[in-house]
Amino acid sequence: MGIKIFNIHTSKFEDENVCAEGALRFMYGSAVGRAMTFALFKRVLFSRVCGAWADSALSRRAIGGFIKSNGIDAGEFKNTPEEYKTFNEFFTRELKDSARPAACPGRRGVVSFPSDGRHLLLRNVGLSDAFDVKSARFNLPSFLGDDSLARRFEGGDMLVSRLNPADYHRFHYPVSGVIAARKAINGFLFSVNPIAIARRASVLWENKRILTAIESDVFGMCAFVEIGATNVGGMENFDSVGACVERGKQAGMFRFGGSCVVTLFEPSAPIDWDSSLVKMSAEGVECYAKANSLAGIARGA
Repeated sequence: MGIKIFNIHTSKFEDENVCAEGALRFMYGSAVGRAMTFALFKRVLFSRVCGAWADSALSRRAIGGFIKSNGIDAGEFKNTPEEYKTFNEFFTRELKDSARPAACPGRRGVVSFPSDGRHLLLRNVGLSDAFDVKSARFNLPSFLGDDSLARRFEGGDMLVSRLNPADYHRFHYPVSGVIAARKAINGFLFSVNPIAIARRASVLWENKRILTAIESDVFGMCAFVEIGATNVGGMENFDSVGACVERGKQAGMFRFGGSCVVTLFEPSAPIDWDSSLVKMSAEGVECYAKANSLAGIARGA
């Protein structure tokens, strides 16, 4: 049984095929499975072992079957599938420049989707809000790892961008600006699959994550948070604190596994979000969109 999503590019509803759906329903939907997940799969060591396999020459054999079974468009790849020496080389693949062009190039006051994936917009996020999944409580201070920073973003908008293992796993800057700060926040590596989040939404602030603060002259402070997940062998950022970055530029990448990016804006940020994203998110339906496509524009622009 797939997960119902709305494709912004086609304006149609689709069923998302969930990788290892049966196993995930066991892991997060039964008492025995939840116990196993807590004891083993959340541990960093488990994901490191999987990452070691993905970096091995042996893993190369899995690339062709993975592309075929997931219907991935190899025509977008910068390299041919045969050129990748390991599964991780394929997983962190670059795409051709034409594959993910930045929406409205050169225009100020634009917010782009930071990654390929399924996106959900949460409005007016509070310090301890009801996250719209099984009525779990979202904890902004725990998520950001800083009470004063959480107060700064209280009442702002949060874009949750969820990747599955078949997606392109590089992420891009959603706005232009200066990297003002960055910090790593320790945590576990639970799955961010929709089945897992539906059972345990707290993975968003329990998992390992990296927070990058971007100062934008249009939108103010933007908190850009990469969230690790089961089988993610690592998160890598390409630019350092102090760098001036442009919307649409590659910001970093996730190694082997499904992952999640959260983009958080202050309440004063003047954003008119994509109308389909607003409508579907209000109904609890994720929207599929590719990295660098248009997510919103500055109000009045």
